[in-house]
Amino acid sequence: MNKPIDITGVEIKTERLLLRPFRESDLQDFYEYCKVDGVGQMAGWQPHESIEVSREILRHFLEGKKTFALEYEGKVIGSLGVEKYSEYWFPQLAPYQGRAIGYVLSKAHWGKGLMPEAVGAVKEWLFEKEELDFINAGHFDWNRQSARVIHKSGFRYMGTIPFETHMGTVETDYEYICFHPKYDKPLIDLPKIGILCAADDEAAPFLSMMQQESKTQKGKATFWHGTLEGVAVTVAWSGVCKVNAAIATQILIDSYGCTHVINSGACGGMTGEAGILDTVVSEKVCHHDMDPGILTDYHPYMDSIWYSADERLVAAAKAAAKACAEYPVHFGRTVTGEAFIDDHNRAAIKGELAPLSVDMETAAAAQVCYAFEIPFLAIRTVTDNPECSGSEAYHANCDRAGETAANITRQTVAEWKRLRMPAGK
Repeated sequence: MNKPIDITGVEIKTERLLLRPFRESDLQDFYEYCKVDGVGQMAGWQPHESIEVSREILRHFLEGKKTFALEYEGKVIGSLGVEKYSEYWFPQLAPYQGRAIGYVLSKAHWGKGLMPEAVGAVKEWLFEKEELDFINAGHFDWNRQSARVIHKSGFRYMGTIPFETHMGTVETDYEYICFHPKYDKPLIDLPKIGILCAADDEAAPFLSMMQQESKTQKGKATFWHGTLEGVAVTVAWSGVCKVNAAIATQILIDSYGCTHVINSGACGGMTGEAGILDTVVSEKVCHHDMDPGILTDYHPYMDSIWYSADERLVAAAKAAAKACAEYPVHFGRTVTGEAFIDDHNRAAIKGELAPLSVDMETAAAAQVCYAFEIPFLAIRTVTDNPECSGSEAYHANCDRAGETAANITRQTVAEWKRLRMPAGK
């Protein structure tokens, strides 16, 4: 729930800023930055057409007692409001006390790191003095400056909601949350994507794409932690084969709190349909080297030998495929086994299972996700196929395949983030 906030008499000093309540004498400074085109739109309002507009807004600030003025070198250059978060969109937060923050900064002072400095100071005050359990923040989908502030300030992605602006538009608002440091784990379930890669050259492209926070090793696997497209992610380098993939997937879920898993990397094409450097998104996956009754006639008594990909992740991948039109993407079946496929056994597998691609890890990761009810998807790019087979083809194409799969995976994460809505809304 929203805790009442009153900033009367509060002053917060940082290295460069003084955060304090607004005064009537701030009117000229306030109008000076609010009239500039491109400033207010970031927060959903039009530039102030006159000082009288600024005077009316300033009056609301003074009466509301919840908006800090950002004073820099004796001049007010922005504001930071302690607003109400949406109890409608986030009912799961009702047992806890929180608020939202929103901010505006003079265009002349963009790019100086002043807003992360202000947000960090207000966060500390809200947690230590007001004893909030959480703080919420958001940005419009196109507002990359605000997104960077939020990421730098330690917030985690929560979902998207529609936001009706004062300009009469409805924007897609990306919502984030930061919990009081006293909590060892999030108070509510937050989305986090584990990206599973078998080989180092499959994981490597992600390291330049993501904002890295840390690196760990566990169970002989390596893990990089950070954000990708504003979503919390852990990228795993598991090593080749089903057992290694299963171990790393289990660690992603148990140790690093991943709520979704995407397997990214290279694969072999099983038909001419999936050409070299085409990508296959696995809507269904199974083991091709396992007795078909092992998982259906015995524990866990599956209805089918096939593991199905998560529908929302598939939808995100289809949107990503349209956005990445330069990369041909196919949707269909994948099979997994711990042996390279040659012409002899390819025909038998094709005849029985009709897959588009084959690899050595996907079904194992899918099986772990099935057991723990974790949404799963595989995005893998073809290095070799019946027309161009053998180890030479694989080695010639593996680097580009890893990069291609990573690019499509990145876009899939972005589309999944865009499409995701809070549960029940």
